[in-house]
Amino acid sequence: MRPRKLFLLLALLALLTACRDAAVSPRDASSETHPAVDLVIHNARIYTVNQHQPWSQAVAIKNGKFVRLGKDSELAALPARRRLDLQQRLLLPAMVDGHSHPGYVSVEDFGEVNGETPEALLSSVKKYADQHPEQKWLRLCCWPTTMFVNGDQGPKKEVLDAILPDRLVWFESETAHDFWLNSAALAELGVSRKTPDPKPGLAMYARDKNGDPTGWVKEGAGVQHFSTQFALSTPDHIKRHKDRVADILQHMSKHGLTAIFDAGNKGYGDHVYDVIATLEREGRLPLRYFGTYQIFTPERAKIAVDEVKRYQREYGGELLRFNSVKLFMDGISANQSASYTRPYLGSNIASEPLLTTEELTALLLRLHEERLDLMVHSIGDRATRTVLDAVQAARSVVQDDFYPRVTVAHLALVDPVDIPRISALGVVANFSPWWFGVESSSVVSDLLGKERYNAMYPARSVFESGATVTFSSDEWWGGDMLPTYLSPYLGMQTGHTRQYPKEWWQTADDGVRLPASERLTLEQLVTGYTRHGAYQLRLEDQLGSVEVGKAADFIVLDQDLFTMKPDEIWRLQPSLVVMEGKVMQGAYPE
Repeated sequence: MRPRKLFLLLALLALLTACRDAAVSPRDASSETHPAVDLVIHNARIYTVNQHQPWSQAVAIKNGKFVRLGKDSELAALPARRRLDLQQRLLLPAMVDGHSHPGYVSVEDFGEVNGETPEALLSSVKKYADQHPEQKWLRLCCWPTTMFVNGDQGPKKEVLDAILPDRLVWFESETAHDFWLNSAALAELGVSRKTPDPKPGLAMYARDKNGDPTGWVKEGAGVQHFSTQFALSTPDHIKRHKDRVADILQHMSKHGLTAIFDAGNKGYGDHVYDVIATLEREGRLPLRYFGTYQIFTPERAKIAVDEVKRYQREYGGELLRFNSVKLFMDGISANQSASYTRPYLGSNIASEPLLTTEELTALLLRLHEERLDLMVHSIGDRATRTVLDAVQAARSVVQDDFYPRVTVAHLALVDPVDIPRISALGVVANFSPWWFGVESSSVVSDLLGKERYNAMYPARSVFESGATVTFSSDEWWGGDMLPTYLSPYLGMQTGHTRQYPKEWWQTADDGVRLPASERLTLEQLVTGYTRHGAYQLRLEDQLGSVEVGKAADFIVLDQDLFTMKPDEIWRLQPSLVVMEGKVMQGAYPE
């Protein structure tokens, strides 16, 4: 062999040997100074929400991700900077809230009035007005639906005119979905007999037999005026809102949430998302926050895509993201703006969905082009069917490449024939399970009748049809109770039992909300709050289960969710909340 060839061969062998020696295994001596992982958690009950390996004893974390999973014995020799003995505590993936409104907390600035009778309530209204002569708008809260709504008749402007003819009165209902205005307020807004309803029967001004507005305003017809008439204008209100939002986000983080979907802010999007973006810049945003643009009148559908893209440019960050539009397809049952296939009992009101099948199909195709998703508020079975028909029509145009993930929220009533369509069309079903307890008011049952009322919230049927089911809080107005309403564990308990906590019962035994067969299993509820929730937000490759390669987002519970008394679940609070390997709440057990 020639000297030059021999030299090149020896050099190549030396290089290969060096590369082999550089590939230090976890058991090599050098691993003592460079451990294989940052943390090994062992002696734990780990419910992974991974169908292929649902339970584990130990997990290893490095650089904010899960890197090993298995039995204690399998990870016992793995070099680690820290080892944590959970002493059989329960470890779960971190939670996802698929429909919430934390940015809207404290946007409203109401004058609080109260009274057990119409006379007492109106006396309180007059007293408040007299005490606040400086206010241009008397924005008040709240009038009970049962007190002023009877069939298709609602509150009248003349009643307010009699006590406050010259003041601008905007009186919100207890549902926050309809409003009571006096004549002066209607005139200030320019609402008259000639004013068209944004959507007749849904976003509308109730009218008398002559076509004149009665003062009862529903859904988007009122909401469209919020951000202009009731803008956050004083430094005190602006600061109070930001502080309250930061506080509520901390509560959500303490509950173990590391990702949430904000389903909209009634026209205050720019203000709210500027606050969230500021919190992120200040390092005070403790979770991933997905914002949206809200459609509550048909006109807003025309600009929704452009507005979401503007939000992306102006407010988007690492944690604050925008990839979805929110659509109010109907309203609620109590004010008869929810859209059902059969009419309400004792009423002539017929509510159509906000968009027709054709209009929604066109929106879906635009979302497809722009690679955006859609969240839909849908209470009635007609609204849900219209959504499914539009998804089917859009899919037939696009074929297999259909991009939008369509999530339908609430699903209070679903025609049984439409339940398998949810899964077949790839639609995500989102429920707020803490609503599943027995209602104290008979308003909705009186409007729907026993048959329909006793078929509401078919969450288990939808889940077992094969659909992706997610869960949420959908709450912003709870006052001191708001942190409780936002808790996934309240949702788990009520979804599992179809009963509210006993402390909330109106009688000695409120009973179970029918149908009892729709009670969800705890495994289904955990799946909906974790793996399915991650899918809804397009995070399924990153979050939602304890799996190798996913972000180390997890919680530790000192009580075992699966073995504790079901009526105590709502009190749960994680002792540890971790996001991408970083402790967000609590501390590692000693």
